[in-house]
Amino acid sequence: MSKTIEYTAYPLSDILTQRIVNYLNVYRMVIAALLALAQFGNLVNADLPEGYAIAANTIVLTYLIFAAFHLFTGRRSGTDFFKLATNSLFSDIFFLSLLVIVFGGVNGGIGILLVFSSAMAAVLLPLRIALFLASIASLTIIGTAMWYIRDSSTTTESMLQAGLFGITAMISAVIANQLAYWARDYRLIAEKQRETLTELEQVNELIIRRMRTGVIAVDHTGMIRVMNESAWFLMGSPSVRQRSLSSLSRHLAAALESWKQEPTADPKPVVVEASQAQVLPSFVALPGKDGVGAMIFLTDNNVVARRAVELSVNSLAKLSGSIAHEIRNPLAALNHASQLLEESPQVRLPEMRLINIIQNHAKRMNGIIENILQLSRREQSRPELIPLHVFLPEFANEFETSQVTRQLDFQAALDTEEAYVLFDKSQLSQCLWKLLDNAVDHASKDKSLPRVRLALTRNEESGFCIITVADNGPGINQNQLSKIFEPFYTTRREGSGLGLYIAKQLCEANQAELTVDSKPGEGAFFHVRLALARATPKEA
Repeated sequence: MSKTIEYTAYPLSDILTQRIVNYLNVYRMVIAALLALAQFGNLVNADLPEGYAIAANTIVLTYLIFAAFHLFTGRRSGTDFFKLATNSLFSDIFFLSLLVIVFGGVNGGIGILLVFSSAMAAVLLPLRIALFLASIASLTIIGTAMWYIRDSSTTTESMLQAGLFGITAMISAVIANQLAYWARDYRLIAEKQRETLTELEQVNELIIRRMRTGVIAVDHTGMIRVMNESAWFLMGSPSVRQRSLSSLSRHLAAALESWKQEPTADPKPVVVEASQAQVLPSFVALPGKDGVGAMIFLTDNNVVARRAVELSVNSLAKLSGSIAHEIRNPLAALNHASQLLEESPQVRLPEMRLINIIQNHAKRMNGIIENILQLSRREQSRPELIPLHVFLPEFANEFETSQVTRQLDFQAALDTEEAYVLFDKSQLSQCLWKLLDNAVDHASKDKSLPRVRLALTRNEESGFCIITVADNGPGINQNQLSKIFEPFYTTRREGSGLGLYIAKQLCEANQAELTVDSKPGEGAFFHVRLALARATPKEA
């Protein structure tokens, strides 16, 4: 978390005030020790009267004691450094002013110490207090000079020097105070910018971490500096110690080097070795102090293809739905007209064959329109707890009843143990009905009786159950297995190519999986894999 910015009435923050006061205490201790050494070691040739000499010794010794006291106080915990700064600077002005008086004005060199103390007061204290202390120093210097002029013990030059020292003390206080406020303003601006940058950095990190697109930042040597979760999964979940891009994926590292050689070239898909994921990389230059690195964006190529298919299918479904609505009414009129014509006593046998052709094709077209409309208006699933051990026997009986006009061997091998799944009941019926219709259409009609089987198996250990729809038809070629679930793909002239596609869409909408197994000459086996629900239905 970032530290809260301190807005105080004084030029500097508490932390900076503490630091400056500690330096000032050390400086004061050194100055007081030097003054004591000079006074008691006879290093200064000051011809003072006996009373003045005793006063000077007392003042220097007392100043040394106060300097040691302030130095000790600054080292204690819980010290109010603003109060300490106020007291210590007042003592500086007081004792230094007394030394100026004792040593006869600015000629002793004490005046420069008063100017410095006035400036430090303006840095640490509010301006009104700093000007008060500076005015004391100025009045002391000028008043001492005027006192000695009265005694004719000083010159006009000394008076001018004293006036300059007094004015310098006041001006130094004002300038130092303004500089301190400017320093505070710049500090507040810098801390505000730091807080803003910290917040932006946290937001950017969160955005990058949650992005579905993989993001990898590498430096000029190819070492990975940043990698989000999506990139981590695409790279095969590498260990933390692996930080070299070439050690994770030689192909991606080679693509990066190719991009450096030719930045304007279109990127090509790359297969990541660890996860075998096909990604489409894009590169952006990332300047650094040691060289130019790169930001790599990894997009799962399978996701791109799947999104393109979904967009095209959705657009096609909407367009087909609009066309189907327009065709449905004239098709119904055509079918109705053929039925009326069939009832006419003047129709001969050859003409009856043409009427049957019209009706059969109208029926087929109506089936195609129904599938298209179902695809375009498919609603979101509303899962409910379905007892398959009850639902499937009823469904099998209903389907078998609807096939009484066909020569069909229908078998239902259903597990009698309780099995509950979460699925939209109407969508499960539609899915199984389309799979059974597809099985009936492809069941053997040449050498043997067409046979269709509906089976339910459950595996408590894996937590799944499988509904299988099988037929004894010619089977599906291997090159067709990957296409049968695509929209409008069919191997029969009278088929629409939407039945299996809709069945798969219904399964995916309910978190189920539809797969197919087949060998030429051995029929086809469609499997709906559903997760078993752990809960039991509520009693009525």
